[in-house]
Amino acid sequence: MKKKLFLTTLSLLIIGSVSAYYQLNSVPLVKMEFKGMNLVAPIKGLKSSTFDELKAQHVNSVSLIPYAFVDVENAAVRYNNKRQWWGERTEGILASTRLAHGQKMTVMLKPHLWVNHNFYTGNLDFASDLDWQKWEADYEEYILIYAKLAQKEQIELFCFGTELGNAVAKRPEYWMQLIAKIKKVYNGKLTYAANWDDFDKVPFWNELDYIGIDAYFPLSEAANPTVDELTLAWKKHIDKIEATQKKFNKKIMFTEFGYRNADFAAEEPWTEHKNNKNNQAQVNAYEALFRVLTTKDWFVGGFAWKWYADDYHREEKNSVDYTPQDKPALETIRNWYK
Repeated sequence: MKKKLFLTTLSLLIIGSVSAYYQLNSVPLVKMEFKGMNLVAPIKGLKSSTFDELKAQHVNSVSLIPYAFVDVENAAVRYNNKRQWWGERTEGILASTRLAHGQKMTVMLKPHLWVNHNFYTGNLDFASDLDWQKWEADYEEYILIYAKLAQKEQIELFCFGTELGNAVAKRPEYWMQLIAKIKKVYNGKLTYAANWDDFDKVPFWNELDYIGIDAYFPLSEAANPTVDELTLAWKKHIDKIEATQKKFNKKIMFTEFGYRNADFAAEEPWTEHKNNKNNQAQVNAYEALFRVLTTKDWFVGGFAWKWYADDYHREEKNSVDYTPQDKPALETIRNWYK
């Protein structure tokens, strides 16, 4: 037994790879607190079987998204519209939360804004201070409605904004006062979902419980990079994450992470224009992410993008999409969440 252990250790030293150790032993260094999935809002209702399926993948937390829509011309935020899907409205959020809690799963409530197709919310801008103030008043009302709901339903984690880089950079005072107002009505854990390219510029991490990152980091320009290549490519991003983590002394969560089952899945993971199906590229990208991040004691896990509550995603068996459902990548996620 001792000889076998010595040979195993020696071989790992020769390989010189921490990730190889964890692959061989199938045990991550860090136990992820959030083994999560972002749940795509159901259109009309939610079946309890959705959570049965998630639990079978060892998912222990779900992110629920009450969408709001930005009317740029009128500097307004619209939400709870009857034309929205049921799962995006307050009634759907309430029902989904109660189903998740009934299954002993934690919940992250994560409001998202939608401007229009091909408009990145991080670029949201207004010409005048008056327009900014009008939009901010609407956004504050929207957020505080859901902060109060989160408190009432004892939702464990509230993420009060998603990828709003320009608004945060231009109007930091607004966000500080909004955080103070949220804390008056909600006593759970707080985070914000910064985009991968601006998380180090967010000025209010000290006020929150976790540094949240939508982790669509570019890793490789290859169509089908190997796990080892992707693991090495994480280094420059990890260095930047660790610098921010040390500055604020906060744990890191990936409020979103994911890859499409397509060639070049890890090149620009936020884009959706390359559609040559490649399930292995998705598998490799997920495997590399978990190998790297689960060696970091500041990583508390996160929420994979995304899981459909409805069955319409299965209509096109050969489609390219972020979801790992019915794809080999789901086995990878299940193994790491286990």
